[in-house]
Amino acid sequence: MTPGEREVASARLAVATEAAGLGLWDWDLVTDALVWDDRSIAIFGLTDQTLTGRIDDIDRGIHPDDRPVVQEALQTVIAEAGRLDVEFRVRWADGTVRWVSALGRVLRDGAGRPVRMIGTNADVTDAREAAHQQFADAQRMGGLIAVAGALGRVQSIEGALAVVSRHAADTLGTSGVILCLVDDDRSPVTTYADAPLDDATLDRVRRLPRDFPLPMVDSAVRGRSHFVPDLETAAREFPGGAEVWRRSGVRSGCSVPLRSSTRLIGSLALGHRVDRHWRPADREFVGALASLTAQTLDRIASTEAAGEALRAVARMSETLQRSLLTAPPEPDHLHVVTRYLPAAADAQIGGDWYDAFLGPDGAIHLVIGDVTGHDREAAATMGALRNLLRGITWATGGTPAEVLTTLDRAIAGLDVGTLATVLVARVEQGEGDRTVGRRTLRWSNAGHPPPLLADDQGRVQLIEGHDLLLGVDPTVHRHDRTVVMEPGSTLLLHTDGLVERRGEDLDTGTARLVATVRRLVQAGTPLEDLCDRVLADLPARPEDDVALIALRAHPEDRPRPAEAGPAVVPDGIVTSAG
Repeated sequence: MTPGEREVASARLAVATEAAGLGLWDWDLVTDALVWDDRSIAIFGLTDQTLTGRIDDIDRGIHPDDRPVVQEALQTVIAEAGRLDVEFRVRWADGTVRWVSALGRVLRDGAGRPVRMIGTNADVTDAREAAHQQFADAQRMGGLIAVAGALGRVQSIEGALAVVSRHAADTLGTSGVILCLVDDDRSPVTTYADAPLDDATLDRVRRLPRDFPLPMVDSAVRGRSHFVPDLETAAREFPGGAEVWRRSGVRSGCSVPLRSSTRLIGSLALGHRVDRHWRPADREFVGALASLTAQTLDRIASTEAAGEALRAVARMSETLQRSLLTAPPEPDHLHVVTRYLPAAADAQIGGDWYDAFLGPDGAIHLVIGDVTGHDREAAATMGALRNLLRGITWATGGTPAEVLTTLDRAIAGLDVGTLATVLVARVEQGEGDRTVGRRTLRWSNAGHPPPLLADDQGRVQLIEGHDLLLGVDPTVHRHDRTVVMEPGSTLLLHTDGLVERRGEDLDTGTARLVATVRRLVQAGTPLEDLCDRVLADLPARPEDDVALIALRAHPEDRPRPAEAGPAVVPDGIVTSAG
């Protein structure tokens, strides 16, 4: 390489590492000399310190509790010629603690002796905190199922207030909750408070005029939501009621309307003794909590209390499940259809999910998964895994097997404590394939039921080949597999609820599904109708949740003349391990 070429290569490397936020380091294993660039020095918080240029600089920056882990990783890589991949904490001089991810490779001389290690550092603190926050938000939303169950058992407004107050304190750290109820006769607003208020304040707010300047009254009478971050904002927007806030010790709060199926019945107000920034996830949670509260208050006032409570909880369970599932994209020349069918059991929510999104490379990614359990923990974990998987895909741009490997490590590292089957697939198309409409399906399967691939003549493949499910062994090696998708192909991914029946094995259910898909494809059934017809074969009250996602190439992608499809065995099923 000429000096000019070296300058260009160095410039390209600098641009790439700067864009990725990476710091570089170079360790001479013979002399023990260590060279860091400025970004690595800053990541370790050593900017204002004198560096010795020795490996001891690393130990000075690493959190004492993590030093053994890093030293063991370095020794292992040097001895076994592996690849360094370790995360650890660094502690700056001012006490700040950050998380760092270090990657590195060992270089050896002609005799095989390790002589040098080069690598990168990256500050991953924000990414870890975001993953934890996503998991916490999913747990919080999943916890609403427990609230729905508890509210379904209460028989009084005071009982409903106690349930809501306890859950709001546990999840949002609120200091108090107030329910404001209104009648159609224009009478004053009636309040029910579970808050540390003095007797004088309680007496003052027990019955309030409908124009009293407090956010909770405005929400109850006019149906408007208010999320107030601090006392100054409250005094500015509701000056006549600021004294009530001061007397109560509240500095921030929110109020949202409570609506029955036919009218505005009041508001739910939450208070904090500290300032608070209300994130979109907080607002969605408070809105869902208000919806449950409104349903409960409506039930208490209704003559159909028991039946309505059960239906409301069941509807909320399905709504919460669907809120974690998003509409699929519709990329050029591909049609994507998703379906979700909840189990028949009342007030149950499961861990089945699907996802479809465009990755950083523009390719469409398909995901189908099933977390063990049918409760709020399963729903919360499902939401967390879904968000983690999306984030990992975008952050790494890895293959399906690499994404599942990283997700499995995250499950162990974040102590999620779950088992899940997940299949990740990516539809790829090279320039040579684009002219004839052919595609490649690249997938990796962590213990999930095999998907179906049918050509436009109705010949069906069971896409076999899977690895260990997630949550068992994060070190297991996972595989990418590929299969060619000819123009007009139909791909169907599903959870096991689609093929399970009481009293029969999965092979029988799978064979029935294959026969149904073959018949529908041969009949030219549109993809939307095909998914509906497949679900129509289920019992009226299925025992397990069902999630499915289907993909089909648009007709204009088909080349002429059509290429021959795969060979068909007598029962019409072609199996492939990729």
